[in-house]
Amino acid sequence: MNALLLSIGDEVVAGQIADTNAAWLAEWLLDLGVDVIAHEAVRDVVDEIEDAVHRAAARVDLVVATGGLGPTEDDLSRHGIAGAAGVGLELDEASLQHIRDRFYRYGRAMPERNRIQAMIPEGATVLPNTQGTAPGFAIAIGSALVAVMPGVPREMKAMFDLALSPLIEAMPHERRVVRVERVRLYRVPESLVNEKIRHLMDRDANPLVGLLVSGGVISVKFTAAAESQAAAAALIAPVREEVEELLGEQVFGHGDDTLEQVVARELERTGCTVAVAESCTGGLIGHYLTQVPGISDYFLEDLVTYSNEAKVDLLGVSPDAIRSVGAVSEEVAAAMAEGVRARSGADVAISTTGIAGPGGGSEAKPVGLVYMGLASEQGTVVERFTFVGDRAVVKDRAAKAALDMLRLHLKNR
Repeated sequence: MNALLLSIGDEVVAGQIADTNAAWLAEWLLDLGVDVIAHEAVRDVVDEIEDAVHRAAARVDLVVATGGLGPTEDDLSRHGIAGAAGVGLELDEASLQHIRDRFYRYGRAMPERNRIQAMIPEGATVLPNTQGTAPGFAIAIGSALVAVMPGVPREMKAMFDLALSPLIEAMPHERRVVRVERVRLYRVPESLVNEKIRHLMDRDANPLVGLLVSGGVISVKFTAAAESQAAAAALIAPVREEVEELLGEQVFGHGDDTLEQVVARELERTGCTVAVAESCTGGLIGHYLTQVPGISDYFLEDLVTYSNEAKVDLLGVSPDAIRSVGAVSEEVAAAMAEGVRARSGADVAISTTGIAGPGGGSEAKPVGLVYMGLASEQGTVVERFTFVGDRAVVKDRAAKAALDMLRLHLKNR
């Protein structure tokens, strides 16, 4: 069974927004045994949408389109797909009531313009939207099933999971049994990972081994095809174990694990509490940690001590140290971690101080330089990093590196 992904929207074609929907859908369709043969994008023009859907439906078993289901004048997906199917639009009363109820919950009357969102091609199956107003729909065009969902990622993902995925699984087409597993790493160059495992990355191998990088996190991906999930898992297991042995403690998790989730599990396992003192990361470490439900049992405090005065007044950093070696230094990173640990009573504390840029760097202390401290009953250690990228990248990479530093400390505790 094969599929084509169609992203609808002027902003996608123009590159004004990143098409994250297609990447997400391709990955999850693979898990359903569906081979995605192409991604395409088309403007908000009825004739162009109709033509793109016609061509796609003639090529594949499944067309999954996203975008263009809003209430505005340029939301034309329903018109283009109805044209491709050779049918008109009809009002779905249940969808209209859902839209009215959603506005009512927010204390507003439904604008008349939103009525268009309840119009779907005649004969289509409605895909309910649990996260927004616009329903999706699926309709047969020739021998293909064409499904369209909202472009808002949160709405699209929920609709796929709850409504479209069961339709796909019920289609009478032959599908491969595919299993995908991942191991995830941080603080290691992609080139080094590639060098260590390149002998496993034959493009004809089963499982297929590949590397993905997102937000500085490297995923080693294993994709196996077999007659059953159990057989595919058996193919992956020895290869994954070899990769984990080669990469050692650089592996922080599996599947979709994030650093903050792994840190939270290690805090729970060890019973430790943590506090944070941030300068250049500006509260980002605390933000990541508080994304994890239940972290309040272990996360005590996060101080954003951006100014030198705050470092002195709140953390007890020596003004003499700041004058002599500067706020971005090993000494100050250590003092920040020790200070927040002392005031919070946490078992372990981490700190960051650095130069996020774009200005403020020098030959001795370039933009991207970050010192990270970790204080515990075992003493205080400091690590020095230099990150490459703009301000947002430096902050993000530094926050993740601090979490990874904490992870390794907890793992080896």
